[in-house]
Order: sequence, then C-alpha cells, then structure tokens
Amino acid sequence: MIFLDIDGVLAPIRRSDRYEDLDPACVQVLNEIVARCSADVVVSSTWRYGKSVAELQAMLDAKGFAGRVLDKTPTGPPGADRGEEIAAWLAAHDVVGYVIIDDHVDVGERRTHLVQTHPAHGLQPADAPRAIAVLMRPLNGGPPC
Repeated sequence: MIFLDIDGVLAPIRRSDRYEDLDPACVQVLNEIVARCSADVVVSSTWRYGKSVAELQAMLDAKGFAGRVLDKTPTGPPGADRGEEIAAWLAAHDVVGYVIIDDHVDVGERRTHLVQTHPAHGLQPADAPRAIAVLMRPLNGGPPC
C-alpha cells in the first residue's frame, strides 16, 4: 500500500505563492513503484478533501497514472497529524506492507515507512528504489509487497 501525498510529491512546489499542477514525470516514478510491487494507492494528501476516490483516480489518470486509487485516509480530529490519519486507516485494513511518500515528516512513529521527497522536485527516479525497499519489508512476518 502506498500512502500518497500530492503537493511536493506529484505536484512540485516551486514558488511559495502557487502550487504547481501534477508533474507527469513524477507520476511516472509513482507508476514504477506501483508496477514493481503491485501496490495500490491510498491518498493521504489534503487534495482528498471534498473529492471522491473516483475523482482522485480520474485526476491522477489524466496525468498518466497507471495504478489504482483504492481509498483515501480519514480526516482526523482537529490537530491530528497525517501519521494519526494513516494509523487509523491501517487499523481498519489488513495490509502486508506499506510506504508513505510525502514531502513532510508529520507521520509520527511511522517514519521508518516514510520516503520523503524534496518539495521543489517531487518524486524523483532516485526515490523509487527507496520506496520499493520499504514496500518489500514484510510486516509481522508476512510476505513482502
């Protein structure tokens, strides 16, 4: 499972006053990770607010995404960080492995599953092997990926 942030991951942040559109090159790196591990995506980004899973899928598909958006993380209570939202999702689902791809480190105790991107560059080819390695680590003795 891939917990996916969008700003700073698929949409590089190059100017502080304007967020960029999805970068097809970053989406292709995501495609490589998805294909290598047959992983699905759970959107953990603020882009999930007000959008259905189908709308998130269509938005990514329009930029060349070849995978499946399975779900989005729940919105936590005020003050909850992304790590708590991911933990809530994981508690409700059976997952054998996961990676969090984000440009921020607000994932709490789940930092060992984090592949942090540089916000101005987004997901880069060098990030793919790191994300795949995290996904390949089995949880609780289960099979990888």
